[in-house]
Amino acid sequence: MRNYPATLVRVFENRVEDGADTDEDVTFDKADLQRATDELDIDVREVTEIASAYSSTRNLPDEIAAHGFGDIEHVEGDTYRFVRD
Repeated sequence: MRNYPATLVRVFENRVEDGADTDEDVTFDKADLQRATDELDIDVREVTEIASAYSSTRNLPDEIAAHGFGDIEHVEGDTYRFVRD
C-alpha cells in the first residue's frame, strides 16, 4: 500500500505526458497502472486494487491534488478517471 501513491502519481504524469488535458477529468486504465508499476519496479498482485483503494476513501497524493483533482471514479471494466473537484 505504501507504493500506491507513487504509482498513481506516475500514472497521472504519464497520462499528461501522453496529452491528457488537466482541465478535464483524466481517464486511465489497467494498462496505465501496469506501466507505472513496471516503470517504478513495484510488484502489485492486481494493479486495479490501487485505483479501488483511493476511490472515494483516501485523499489523492498532493502531486495530483495540486492540479485540482480530488477523487478517482470507476468508469467501467478496468477504466477509471481522476475527477476534478
